[in-house]
Amino acid sequence: MGGYGVPADEVQRLQVLESLAVCDLVSVPELDRITRLAARHFRVPMAMVNLLDATVQWTKSVQGAVPGTLPREHSFCGHTILHEQPLVIHDAREDARFVGHPLVVRPPGLVFYAGCPIRSLGGHPLGALCLIDHVPRDFGPLDALDLQDFAALVEQYFRGLEADRRASLSVAQFERTFAQASVGMALISSDWRWLRVNEQLAHWLGRPADSLAGEFLESVLFTPDKGRVMRDLQDLLSPDRSDPSQELLFLRPDGGLAWFLVGISRLVAHQEGDAAFVLVATDITARKASEQALAVLQLELEHRVELRTQELSEANARLSSEVAQRQAAQGALELEKELFRATLAHATDAFIEVDPAGRVTAWNEAATATFGWRRDEAIGRDVFDLVVSQGLVARYRAAFARLRDEGLDRATGGRLEVQTQHRDGRLFPAEVSLGVNRFRGQVRMHAFLHDISARKSVERELLESRTRLRLLADNMPALIAYVDGNRVYQFNNQAYEDWFGVPVAQIVGRTVDQVMEAARLTARDEPLQRVQAGEMVSFESKLNTRRGEIRVHTNFIPDTAMSRPPYGFYILAQDVTEQYQLQQRLQHEASHDALTGLPNRRAFLQRLVEALARVRRQGAGLALMFLDLDGFKQYNDTYGHDFGDAVLRHFARTVQAAVRETDSVSRLAGDEFTIILEGLAHPAEHATLVARKLLAELAVPVVLGGHELTLAASIGVAVTGGDSGAVALSAELLLSRADAAMYQAKAAGKAQYALS
Repeated sequence: MGGYGVPADEVQRLQVLESLAVCDLVSVPELDRITRLAARHFRVPMAMVNLLDATVQWTKSVQGAVPGTLPREHSFCGHTILHEQPLVIHDAREDARFVGHPLVVRPPGLVFYAGCPIRSLGGHPLGALCLIDHVPRDFGPLDALDLQDFAALVEQYFRGLEADRRASLSVAQFERTFAQASVGMALISSDWRWLRVNEQLAHWLGRPADSLAGEFLESVLFTPDKGRVMRDLQDLLSPDRSDPSQELLFLRPDGGLAWFLVGISRLVAHQEGDAAFVLVATDITARKASEQALAVLQLELEHRVELRTQELSEANARLSSEVAQRQAAQGALELEKELFRATLAHATDAFIEVDPAGRVTAWNEAATATFGWRRDEAIGRDVFDLVVSQGLVARYRAAFARLRDEGLDRATGGRLEVQTQHRDGRLFPAEVSLGVNRFRGQVRMHAFLHDISARKSVERELLESRTRLRLLADNMPALIAYVDGNRVYQFNNQAYEDWFGVPVAQIVGRTVDQVMEAARLTARDEPLQRVQAGEMVSFESKLNTRRGEIRVHTNFIPDTAMSRPPYGFYILAQDVTEQYQLQQRLQHEASHDALTGLPNRRAFLQRLVEALARVRRQGAGLALMFLDLDGFKQYNDTYGHDFGDAVLRHFARTVQAAVRETDSVSRLAGDEFTIILEGLAHPAEHATLVARKLLAELAVPVVLGGHELTLAASIGVAVTGGDSGAVALSAELLLSRADAAMYQAKAAGKAQYALS
């Protein structure tokens, strides 16, 4: 008897069985009908549906026997699931695979077996539908086809269970996503009504989620955009649309506006029936506000930014050039030093040895090349006659005597710089390494001499380069410094003393924290860490200087060529206070009227929306007064526009003086002005008092530009909150009512006020 085989997809097959949870002995009526019909159709005593888990065969439906379990190693169906087609065994007693099988030898004995595999939606075998008889039987191709048809019915049952399971998981996943998503989600009916709204979208719209159910989607759209937006939403459902999203403007109950990036997709089917679309929204209000604010400044700043950028680029280029020259000079000097040490190590320098009397005893070829004397000319002669100018002989002889008698000076280590002379009389500097040898009573003194004319020239050039760099850095209108890897200043320009009053010499050797402590440079640790890791860093900050607090744009440039992490770095900091103040001034000008200095229409609308929001939160009343200067056109036509401007400025001062500091006066355009009165228990009564007071003060004659005149205005008033009975009016509606009331006052004879 052979053991059972394992399908290639055993892991996936067992996962499907586990997810269906059907491996038990619970009878299933649908399967019982199939096995009953199969037993009757094929005229066999037994028909079974068996499922196979990792170790056990489970009888799920049986005709002609009692349901039970069987070890998988004894299961005939365990062989069936290894085949694509039905497995037919005409006589198991003659089949080598089943000779001695317990089910075959045990009475009444399993002799005939025909089984067809049952597969999942993914094609994985779950078990088999099988026929069993106790006598041999013939089973032809047509019988095999019929058995496959019966097995297909069994497969239909299990695949239905699997499909239902997948659908349940899909619905649960959708519900979790809908409830927990960080984006706004909603179900929309085919006639564009809200069906369900998740908490995130309801929060953004400023409405409880259940309050939106049943309303039309366009009820929360910004009024001027409704028609266009509904067309755009319909376009989002087009299959050939390249961009499946749309930026839409929504109106919140408090009058505020919110921008959303909206995507719409069509649902094929949904459990709620009426739902046709899924709407997904992302709040982009902050981004749109930033875009609008930046657009106001862009044109004004563009030219100035270009100029400042060009100046900074030129300064950076000059500094980079000087830094490159300095690095190149330092590199050349290091190379020269390395070559010099290598030359000494290989005895290529001039080598001279003398006895205690100063007579030459050794002279190499390098000495000949250095001083012009051949070896045979030098040996036995006084060394001072060969290599020292006459003016220095006495001093050098005295030094020679001290060396001979007292030994080397530990301070110099026997290495000196001396002035030497060539055979042709030319003087040149040389570096001398001295040594004294004492051996068997003999004393010899030797010297390695190296012509250092070239090195002295390089040092002079380096000194000149440093001087030029210092001169350039000290005259630039910026802080310039070099800080090493330990954050210690190694170089800084004159600007440090100009800004902080600290002499340049007192900064070198101090740390960045010590120097910047008094300047209160905030949040500097993170940029320092980044530049010392090798990243170029730019940022803006505030500094306390001798000129007061200024804004500074700083560049940290890592010195990756001459050091290793943590890198040293260069500092370039420029005063951008003037540019910052210009930006602030432009922002002020964008929201204020240039003639009167009052908030303009844009600022007024923003203040009105904010004031109405406070009314809704706090319950206090608000009055909006719309003022139109009577007869203003006549002033312009009679006395000219300059006189008209003077009238407007006087009118603005008069209006502002007549109200509280907490009230807001704005100029909308031309001779139209508004007043927002907040925090009123009785808004209509308070606005009436203000209107009367204002008309009385305007009626007082005034002299402007040499002309005496009496001003008058038509005033319209609209109220909300408090005891007015009008609650939660929008900014548009309140302004419309105040404007209409102003026209009523003007129609009544001017110099009047009317309450909406």
